[in-house]
Amino acid sequence: MKLWGLEEQKKRIDNIRYANENIKKFDKHIRIHDYRPGQVTYNLGPYPAKFSIEPTEYDYNLIKGFAEKGVGLIQVHEEWNDHIRLYGADKYSSHDPEGMKKFIKLCHDFGIKVLPYLSSFYFDRRDPDFRKDFMRYESYLISCHFEYANCSGASETWGTYFFEKMKRVFDEYEFDGIYNDTGCEEFSKRHAQARAEGRTYCTQKDMQYDPYEEDFYARMYSFVKENHGIMKMHYSNTCRPVSDEKLYDYLWVGEGVSNIDDLLETITYDPYLIPCPDLRWVSDEDIKKLFAQSIPFVQFPLRPDGRPYQAGKIISVPGVKYKTTGMYETYQEMARYDEAHPNGPYSYSDWSGIPDNEEYRAAWFKYLALYLPMVEENNVCHVNITDSTITKTALPKNVYMSLFTGNEQYLCFSNLSDAEKTVVLNEKWEDRENGIVSDTVKISEGGLCFLKRV
Repeated sequence: MKLWGLEEQKKRIDNIRYANENIKKFDKHIRIHDYRPGQVTYNLGPYPAKFSIEPTEYDYNLIKGFAEKGVGLIQVHEEWNDHIRLYGADKYSSHDPEGMKKFIKLCHDFGIKVLPYLSSFYFDRRDPDFRKDFMRYESYLISCHFEYANCSGASETWGTYFFEKMKRVFDEYEFDGIYNDTGCEEFSKRHAQARAEGRTYCTQKDMQYDPYEEDFYARMYSFVKENHGIMKMHYSNTCRPVSDEKLYDYLWVGEGVSNIDDLLETITYDPYLIPCPDLRWVSDEDIKKLFAQSIPFVQFPLRPDGRPYQAGKIISVPGVKYKTTGMYETYQEMARYDEAHPNGPYSYSDWSGIPDNEEYRAAWFKYLALYLPMVEENNVCHVNITDSTITKTALPKNVYMSLFTGNEQYLCFSNLSDAEKTVVLNEKWEDRENGIVSDTVKISEGGLCFLKRV
């Protein structure tokens, strides 16, 4: 616990008074607790090809740099395990257990938490442990080298099997929680229905309550908390569980989403939300807007990173049966790019651009540095203020404002209109990017403005 001196206490109380007296209407009030906004998905290697997870000098330097720039959490995906059982392990154990343990230790040495991919419902139907009664409805996700069944929270055999395996993961590795790629029946049905109706993907409005799924997630969350861990959840698109219960600490949305404006519907979701649209299909101009659509709403985007993807190795493993649709086509495109550009820039994930946008990657660290002081422990966030005496007049249409209050006080504006906008304040504030103190700010189209109270 941080102890504050008399002057710090005085300043904090004054900041709280300012917020309380000047804000009339807002969308959400969030107090920051145990929040790690700088989150990275770290590619370990080209599974199903054989590779070593043991950290290299490249990994050491990259993770050290992450820690110095404020990254607090890394998630590793299915390449950490052996989900089609090629190398003597399985979906719940690493094909390189000693290398995996050394990677976890390296992250811990720099104060970074590590979450492994662990799906509550995806399980390969060719696995020797698979049983048809793991499923309630016959539904599969088949692409490239995997043939995933959508298992069911209503199956007692699946629940028994899965929770034993989840415990094993915690017993064998010093992971800091779970990244749950849900793969639930309800989402699969609704997504298929949306596609049949000519829509690209389903949205939250399509989803329906499933008591078995809710109970499964609740038990997972309890288990992770008993082990002092973090639960991160992912549905895909803009979807989340239909539940009033606390089922996750972080929710990742955006995979499969090509229009980032669709992510605006997630700004009302419970914290903490980690947006990341599908960068394969998002234009460079839209990528620049992603920060303006997230930061004022107490969100910060996910960063694809780690080792370059090496997609050519993924799709050329002898003896592996491939489905030449879906991700296989993406991997082929990545492989052709890699062959033509052996020195990069690279792609780093299934949902990366080909290659990943280097300007966006640089901006990610720039904005993380600006965001971190705003969301320090115990700061209070008034999100999307719509009526206040902070500004002289009402905000222009599609301009958003949030106030972040702690020992310092920060204002953040984003402009999601199609032209530059001007906002006049009732007091002078300092622009955190250029140091100018003024009562007038200009916010570029699709841009942000970061202010500090003086």
